[in-house]
Amino acid sequence: MQSRPLKGTADWQSFDVVLDVPKDATSISFGVLLTGSGSVWVSNASFETVGDDVALTDKPLDDNRPKAPVNLDFRE
Repeated sequence: MQSRPLKGTADWQSFDVVLDVPKDATSISFGVLLTGSGSVWVSNASFETVGDDVALTDKPLDDNRPKAPVNLDFRE
């Protein structure tokens, strides 16, 4: 949901997050990030397997990202 954050006050709504999970994954973690003051409520969270015909809800990670930490000495 990072590319489509929820803002303000709203009535209950349903939101889907569709992601590819690697076949060799051993766990899935999820949570809620609240920036600033307010409240967040979550109800009836679930996981489902869907087909390839269901679109992902976020962009895939950039395959050109570094494979290890870079610029650890904080130089340009």
